[in-house]
Amino acid sequence: MARKLLLTIALCLAAAAAGALYLTRSEKALAVSKTEPGPSGTKVVAYYFHLTARCTTCRTIESYSREVIEERFAGELTKGRLEYKMVNVQLPENRHFVKDYQLFTKSLVLVRFENGKQAEYKVLNDTWQLVGDKQSMQAYVEREVRGYLARVS
Repeated sequence: MARKLLLTIALCLAAAAAGALYLTRSEKALAVSKTEPGPSGTKVVAYYFHLTARCTTCRTIESYSREVIEERFAGELTKGRLEYKMVNVQLPENRHFVKDYQLFTKSLVLVRFENGKQAEYKVLNDTWQLVGDKQSMQAYVEREVRGYLARVS
């Protein structure tokens, strides 16, 4: 299992390195700071950090995560208690996230903001181990998002 995971990560990294060659300056970026404006300043942001080129596994993690968040947390999204954002960390203005969240591959990261400032975060690394089982992966993402939302007043 660990060998398969390492192979999958290596393939994703190779695809991303190839995609970096085609990165253009005209690509629009999502630049995000550690301070997020909001009505109350208290919310959870689910970031999916990716590179320009993405392998099938990376796209699957993104798809499963987005589906869970949009379908099971529609009310929280509407109320602004939860946001889902995709961020390309190959863009210069987003590279700081790799260091900020100690990212080593494409990742789903939950960040809780209190009074507009980052209070805590969690990198959901188990998505890579669970991606082969949609139901288990989505249950994991849902459980983690619910845990973070429970700490948002």
